[in-house]
Amino acid sequence: MRNQKGFILPSIMVIALFCLLIVAHISTILISEKTFYEETKQYYILENLMNVAVKKSLQELKSGNTVDQSNGIFHTSNGSFSYDVTTSDNVIYEVQLTCSARETKEYSASYKFDKSKNEMIFWSEY
Repeated sequence: MRNQKGFILPSIMVIALFCLLIVAHISTILISEKTFYEETKQYYILENLMNVAVKKSLQELKSGNTVDQSNGIFHTSNGSFSYDVTTSDNVIYEVQLTCSARETKEYSASYKFDKSKNEMIFWSEY
């Protein structure tokens, strides 16, 4: 046998390292996309819960069934929402909304409702 001077082993090591880098890059991209899709899903679930909470609280305020310091906690298949209604005078009600998804994400907002105009006059998210 002739002396090959070791050309095959270093070239195979370089090719194997290159393949491992490609696999690591692809797996990082897949993990990043999966977390992005999960966070987007949670965002839309919380947005939907907030819309339901606003509709439910506005329905209560417009029907006139709300008294001072009333609150409601409602559970759905995707999470839960609650609202607190307080008033400083007989015309303007302040409503605090809190929505929480099953994966412990929370979303809070508040608004003021003018009973004389029967409409929402102020909205704040935090």
